[in-house]
Amino acid sequence: MKKTVSVVALACCIGLTAPAMGQTQPAAATPAAPVKIGLVDMARVFKEYNKFEDMRASLKGEMETALAEAKKIAANAEKVKEELKLLKPGSAEYIKRESDLAQLSSDFETKRKLANVQYQRKEAEIFQDIYVDSVGVIKLYAEHFKFSMVMRFNSAELDKTNPSSLANGLNKLVIYHLPQDDITDAVIDYLNRKYTPTKPAVPRTATPGTGPARK
Repeated sequence: MKKTVSVVALACCIGLTAPAMGQTQPAAATPAAPVKIGLVDMARVFKEYNKFEDMRASLKGEMETALAEAKKIAANAEKVKEELKLLKPGSAEYIKRESDLAQLSSDFETKRKLANVQYQRKEAEIFQDIYVDSVGVIKLYAEHFKFSMVMRFNSAELDKTNPSSLANGLNKLVIYHLPQDDITDAVIDYLNRKYTPTKPAVPRTATPGTGPARK
């Protein structure tokens, strides 16, 4: 009888102490970091970044130079056309000048196409350069101010008189945001302060409604 009681008592002790021995306290949960989303109007960044305007102006100058050469060829072609009117069709001189006109027309078309191809290639390089600059600054800003992510958005107001603008506005991804979520001004301000133009800066007219840049 005593042996039975002892066994029961031992079993009760084991049952009471086992959970305490084998069970550990759950670790305190680490609070999740709050999600902080920033917004950037990339259309404004491209438009108001001084480097973008300077590079496009330089490219426009190159394009005008290339087209000036094409225009000279076109002017010579017009002269040959006028000369042909004074020559007898089928004559040796007429045939020669007709051949010259064909060559000039070919040269003009080649120059024009080459200028367009070069313009498109260099314009694409400009867009890539500006995009890389912008993304670099956005990354610095986001890391410094602890943004979880930065999204592109369109800050333009709806234009009720423009159907196209209205349609684009209705398809905006961001419907509402707090003013401090828009970091566009800060990004533009930083880009322009870090940019050193290769030529003397040309005075620019302030863009209406952009407001002062954030510090």
